[in-house]
Amino acid sequence: MKRFLLPAASLFVLGTATPSLAYDPSTLKSLLEGPETWNELRSQGSRSHIDLDNAQLEDARLDCANLQDASLVRAQLSGTSMNHANLKRANLFLARMKRMDLKNASLREATLCRTDLKNSFMNNTDLRQSNLAMADLRWAHLAESDLRGAFLEQVKLFGADLSSSDLRGANLSGAEMLAQARLDGALLSQNTIMPDGSRATRLDATLRGARFMKEPEREPVRMSTTMLPPAAAARPDAAPTAAARPDATPAAPPETLPTVLEQDVDTWNAMRQEQPDLQPDMEDENLSDAHLEHANMANLAMQNATMDGADMDNADFTGSELSGSSWKRADLAEAVFRQARLNGADFERAYMRKADLGEADLTGAQFHGTRLQECNLQNAVLTNANLFNADLSKADLRGTDLTGARLLDTVLQGALISPETTLPSGTPATRNWAVLRGARFIDHDE
Repeated sequence: MKRFLLPAASLFVLGTATPSLAYDPSTLKSLLEGPETWNELRSQGSRSHIDLDNAQLEDARLDCANLQDASLVRAQLSGTSMNHANLKRANLFLARMKRMDLKNASLREATLCRTDLKNSFMNNTDLRQSNLAMADLRWAHLAESDLRGAFLEQVKLFGADLSSSDLRGANLSGAEMLAQARLDGALLSQNTIMPDGSRATRLDATLRGARFMKEPEREPVRMSTTMLPPAAAARPDAAPTAAARPDATPAAPPETLPTVLEQDVDTWNAMRQEQPDLQPDMEDENLSDAHLEHANMANLAMQNATMDGADMDNADFTGSELSGSSWKRADLAEAVFRQARLNGADFERAYMRKADLGEADLTGAQFHGTRLQECNLQNAVLTNANLFNADLSKADLRGTDLTGARLLDTVLQGALISPETTLPSGTPATRNWAVLRGARFIDHDE
């Protein structure tokens, strides 16, 4: 793997090391054998202490599993199904829980501080007295959830559905983008703390389509936002990191550190702006699970790179060479791929709402279960692409070449089709074909 490092003077250590393997392999194996077997073991008291820190549980089927009081710090749970699961008082600090199914689950008094819950389904979930400080709840589904007494300080709520949820006593101090969340039918009280730190009023509720209930006034709920994983907190002799010491000077990283891109996107972007002729070779680079929102990745050589599970909302890949790259379960909302070469790229289950793929070469690309709502695909080449179960509602497909593309169960509701759009059969699109798919046909005269 090639690494591109800035001069040492331009970097600093962030002080958050990637933890080593911490979970008990026998515990993980027992859990993956199935919830029924697992719950039976717990009922017999053979699994009283559950250590699953850093466990790899992506896409697992754990409906109804009893994980009460379990430690799942930094666990990888994206895509996992835990409907009706018992996670009461579980420690999910810094866990990755994107696109999870947690409907009717119990997360009462759970620690979800700094947890990534984007696009997760948590309808009718019990989140009473849970710690969701600085959690990412963008586009999460929380309809009819119980958030009474929950701590939601600095939580991200853009596009979250909180309709008919119970927010009495919830502390939303510093919450981001509450105005862009759905609150119709939600229940507030004067014990609900608004993002500006004030107590909710009947007017606040009315303006958001919510309901207001008067109740006895209580002190706002407060919880820790700097909770360390148990393994780190248990070491009394552990030295503080450079970033944690107020008197420390920035330290230069060793050559084994990841690229500057992974450490500091702002520094990376500044470097690329100041040195436009500098072209880092990032072929075969592995950036899985990296946080690279707004990164400038334009005109890079990134063949066969891996970005699985990465957060790359608003990143710019204009003109980049990305053939054979992998983006499974990545967050790519409003990312830009104009004129990029993406032959054979794998976007399985990625979230790409409003991404710009205009004039991109996506020959043979995989979009199985990908969410491409409102994407710009004008004049893109999707020859032999796999769009099985992809959501292209309201996408712009004018001039797109779909020759040989697989459109089984593909959602095209409201998508824009033009006579220049080439159908999988290799023939020009027609109005009848668009209407049958629920799409809009835009003729030259319109």
